[in-house]
Amino acid sequence: MNKLFNKIFTLLLLLIAVLAPIRSFCSPRQFDLYYFNPDSIQSNFSLLNREIDVFYKQAGLTGRFQAFTQKVDFDRMVKEKQPSLVFIPAWYYQQYGNSLELIPLLVPLHNGKPTYTKVLLMRRSASFSSKDLAGRTVAMTSMGPNTEKMLTSQFFKDYGLDFSASNIITTPKDADALFALALGQVDAALVGQATLAAVAHANQRISGVVKELIASSPVPMPLLCAVNGNLNESEINKLKQVFMDGGKQSSLPAFMEMLQINGWQNAQK
Repeated sequence: MNKLFNKIFTLLLLLIAVLAPIRSFCSPRQFDLYYFNPDSIQSNFSLLNREIDVFYKQAGLTGRFQAFTQKVDFDRMVKEKQPSLVFIPAWYYQQYGNSLELIPLLVPLHNGKPTYTKVLLMRRSASFSSKDLAGRTVAMTSMGPNTEKMLTSQFFKDYGLDFSASNIITTPKDADALFALALGQVDAALVGQATLAAVAHANQRISGVVKELIASSPVPMPLLCAVNGNLNESEINKLKQVFMDGGKQSSLPAFMEMLQINGWQNAQK
């Protein structure tokens, strides 16, 4: 009896060993995508999730989409449970791309350009100038630990503005900075032009409360990146083509419309 049991047990082990790689081969490849972009006007993450799921299914892909409002949450998850793809601000890639081993794949286009513009706003009742920022509170989304330096040396360098002496108040979303200014909670706000236009369209009183001080130099659009080691070259090329093809359709995928993306171009490292 023991010999028969041992034979049966051995056969079962052999069967499991044979079937395991077959099951693994037949299982659909998961291409999880993490999204973090505080400057986006889109805050309906559940709808965005559904539309990206539709896009994936139409392309024959499977994967989980997860959007993050807080940088700290994104930082933690991208390390704890690495995805295949991340969609992140350009400043995030500049500061953390090497340590996270991110491979830039594609840059989205907004109105045909790989850049957008941010505007420095003040209340219409205020009287200070754009160069009088010392001691002023400025609401904006974070650009990481080098926010003030990047503003001074990159996006407003042509205007001689120095943000090091101002008090930066970080907000989770771009629109939050605009609302903080409209309510008189801060002296100024730095927001994307698309955010200003969208909020002003939905709430016309905003236009009567705030005014533009100055516009930034072009700000790079976010990046679609692969996480090194989680995708092979064939998979990277396939995913790039899927997103590129989506941007070439006469009727763009709904998730692109939601994110105000009307095309893609290859990213440069």
